Amino acid sequence: MILRSSVGATGLRGMVLRGRVKCTLCGRKMQPSSIRDRVYYRCEYKEQEAALYPGLDHPRTINLREDIVCRALDAWIARTFAPKRLAATITALSQASIAASTAQPQTPEQARARQALKECERRLARYQAALDSGADPAVITQWINDAQRDKEAAQKKLAALPNATRKKEPPLTADQIQEITERLGDIAQRIQAADAEKKEPLYEALGITITYNNATRTATVRSRPSLAYRYKE
Repeated sequence: MILRSSVGATGLRGMVLRGRVKCTLCGRKMQPSSIRDRVYYRCEYKEQEAALYPGLDHPRTINLREDIVCRALDAWIARTFAPKRLAATITALSQASIAASTAQPQTPEQARARQALKECERRLARYQAALDSGADPAVITQWINDAQRDKEAAQKKLAALPNATRKKEPPLTADQIQEITERLGDIAQRIQAADAEKKEPLYEALGITITYNNATRTATVRSRPSLAYRYKE
């Protein structure tokens, strides 16, 4: 199950999403950091890393504020797990669990190489459009050659990388997911009333993971319950 929300507001939390946030550009986990009394998740891309993936357009630093994500996340959980929507939610989570169990996993290195390939394709399309519109052929041809070299380098790197190992986790049935939600109690009410530090085990029980797209400033949240945690008051 997926939530998408735009980013932008205020507040302070306690790193309750540690280990759950990934950068869509490079596939790595974003690390929590306190900046001016707020918690941010950061993805730092060093020069030596950029040299390995010349086609990947990754900012030096990407920051995502935790309080903004948590506010949207908590509102989504409250809506989605409200009693009147719970049956539909359990069905959707069961279907998502089946899909996730058959999806081909990828390593962060594979994610970076694939993202670099996509960026090279975008560059080539832009340069071809510029050439078609009458730009200087000598200049554009050089740009195309550079992009093509970066694309070939990314393709070779991707081909040389080992495949990610699939985790042997059978998909959860609707009955198993219902058991998890019953053990957690009234999720919609609890997520709204809980202190920040008590939300972390609830996020864990719901299997919350987040990917952040810096280009669109959009966080995509997925829920895949895996363990029946008991929520403690």
